[in-house]
Amino acid sequence: MAEAMRGSTLGSRSEVLRKIPGIRSLLRPSRDVLSIYHPERSGWSVAARKSALLLVIVVVAFMYGAMVAILPPSMLVGAAAPLGIIALLVIWALPDARSVPTRALASSFVFFLFCMIIWPNYLAIALPGLPYISVRRLVGLILSGLLLVCLSTSKLFRAEVAATLRASSRLAKLLFAYFLLQFIACVLSVSPAEAIGRWVNVTFTSTAVCFTAVWLFGPAGKSVEWFCRRIFIAVSVVMIIGALEARIHHVLWLNYISFLHMDPLVMEALAPHFRKWYRVVATYSTPLAYGELLALVTPFVIFKLLNAKTWKERVAFAAFDGFILYSAILSTARLATVGYLVAHAGAALLWSVHRWRKVRGDMTGVSLTMVYPALLVALVLAVTFVPAVHVRVLGGGAAQSSTDARSEQFHAAIPVIAKRPVFGYGIGEGAGAINWRTVDGFLSIDLGFVAMAADIGLVGLFAYSSFIVFSIFELVRRGLRSPAFTYPPEFAIALSLIVLITTRLVLAQPDNDPLFNILFGMALGQLWRARLNVVKDKVAHGSAHFWNVAPSK
Repeated sequence: MAEAMRGSTLGSRSEVLRKIPGIRSLLRPSRDVLSIYHPERSGWSVAARKSALLLVIVVVAFMYGAMVAILPPSMLVGAAAPLGIIALLVIWALPDARSVPTRALASSFVFFLFCMIIWPNYLAIALPGLPYISVRRLVGLILSGLLLVCLSTSKLFRAEVAATLRASSRLAKLLFAYFLLQFIACVLSVSPAEAIGRWVNVTFTSTAVCFTAVWLFGPAGKSVEWFCRRIFIAVSVVMIIGALEARIHHVLWLNYISFLHMDPLVMEALAPHFRKWYRVVATYSTPLAYGELLALVTPFVIFKLLNAKTWKERVAFAAFDGFILYSAILSTARLATVGYLVAHAGAALLWSVHRWRKVRGDMTGVSLTMVYPALLVALVLAVTFVPAVHVRVLGGGAAQSSTDARSEQFHAAIPVIAKRPVFGYGIGEGAGAINWRTVDGFLSIDLGFVAMAADIGLVGLFAYSSFIVFSIFELVRRGLRSPAFTYPPEFAIALSLIVLITTRLVLAQPDNDPLFNILFGMALGQLWRARLNVVKDKVAHGSAHFWNVAPSK
């Protein structure tokens, strides 16, 4: 009888335990099934597997926490790589959606443009317990995420971007080759961890913004005028800052940035520099980078000036053009003056030839085209023999030392590039390999194309320069055929790329690299729109089918 009572008690206890959900799953026995199915495991087996998975997650989290606490920021890229890959897989696995954040993508592009120009990139937000936060990199990360979401969740978005790239397939292949060679050069770098870290930064701040510009200025329908309105506001703010800086002889925020982080080398660079007079840097780290921005924007000012419809607009844009020249002089950067002259000389030639082709019987275009060689010779003579112009364009006097330094850098770079000519030393590693230093001992490289050859190799340099040259050719060709404008927008983009070549000959700083990539995307988008207009004209004349053209909004 006692045994019966004991058995009933144990039975009641097991029944009570079985009613508890967690215990019930543990007490579940394994079950045999047909061979074509997976056997059902016992509850203890499932619990052991889940416990092992939880233990692995805890150990990995502990390791990541230790690495973040111990390793310097430059070595955290490798630790973050698995997390980045998981994030990319999650975005790639997102299902197609009816609506995608294209409006947010366009807004983030504009915000990135303003941050790139107005916010000094050498200022990073320093919060306790967190790595230094660069505003440009933070906004670029958001823009990159939005771009990937749009590509992953919208078939139409993917089709539009692909159609825009197919419209200029040769240029698209060169651009993809350039981006791919950047990655390969970093993987094969002499310092892979640091080089790949720089590549990730370039991807967030340059590559993503390039493909965003492809979509914005192509299928999204954003025009060059739309771009001009926004970049003119940003550049105006910077030029006003530069004019105020010229009065006090130091950057405006020098004594008010204690809560932000700045590299000691940047602090040294921000110390007031003089070349007979103070050299303005505005929101950039050097007057050369500031002057490059001014030179790159000049062709778009000319575009708005020549297409102005009222005298008020003409006077306003002429004044803005003069303000750019004044700011270029304040920077004392010769590349700014050279770029300004190249932009105006090239615009005069393109406008004359376009008017000659567009307005038959008009003598203005043909006269200016014919007299252009004489005007060009006069400009060359002025640069050669007028002392003030000669010094500002070609150098001499106080500027001669920088010319001599670039000559020394070029000769020092040749044997270094010859050792790794195909893929180079990795992004940012070329200067260290060349190892040319200033009198103060600072590592420096000022020749843009030479630095690129050392960083990503001669093959990458060839892809980069070929893309620029072929883009200029295609843009000029399309612009000469455009009847819609007095001065087509293709000319503005082409001249800005020409100015880019002149500045990269003597400057290697990456401050304006995102702007270069925006120009690349604008070139592809504008060429797609020009091709679309040609097809529309053919459709209007019954010689083509409009539905064969790529989709557009």
